[in-house]
Amino acid sequence: MFSSEFLLLAGAHLLALASPGPDFLLLVRGALRHGRRNGIGASLGIALANGFYIALALCGFSLLQQSPSLLIAMKWLASVYLAWLGWMFIRSSRKPAGLPQPGQARGEARAGFRAGMAAGFLSAALNPKNGVFYFGLFTLMVGAQTGLGVKLLYGAWLLFAVFAWDAALVLAMSQQRVRAWLGRGLPMVERGAGLLLMLAAVGLALARV
Repeated sequence: MFSSEFLLLAGAHLLALASPGPDFLLLVRGALRHGRRNGIGASLGIALANGFYIALALCGFSLLQQSPSLLIAMKWLASVYLAWLGWMFIRSSRKPAGLPQPGQARGEARAGFRAGMAAGFLSAALNPKNGVFYFGLFTLMVGAQTGLGVKLLYGAWLLFAVFAWDAALVLAMSQQRVRAWLGRGLPMVERGAGLLLMLAAVGLALARV
């Protein structure tokens, strides 16, 4: 039987997952432009980066909060990465959609998976809000009396939930009808997402200034 502590933790985490952000835009664009394997790779990369922050939170401290200079550096890196990612989206929108179909060449599929995983990991790892979120999640919702073994189970669930949620989104995008419907408007989606990411990068940079 699930404890009320776990249900609160899982529920808050689910609400955070459902909130669109850079990771969501990256997944949608990757799945539509490069195919299912690229999207699954991005899902795994995002989950691994979240796992890193979950591990920090489980250790009972926040590296980012203890090192303001590191936090500032990560925010500058994040703003540069978001701007670059937004520009890539806009540049890609000028190309024909050319949505990949099942049965791609094996080499292309593997390359797409690796590229997706790298992009997903960078997107999540360079977002310092992830570290603050997990630290706050465990601090506010997990009692001091909760044992380490239970906390590890919580962390494993959160890691699995991130990957399962993102992979489910990618699989939904892989459905032929969904791809055909979204594919027609893919250039517009990429331009809009690119502008949003570049605006987010500017806002993050101005906040540092």
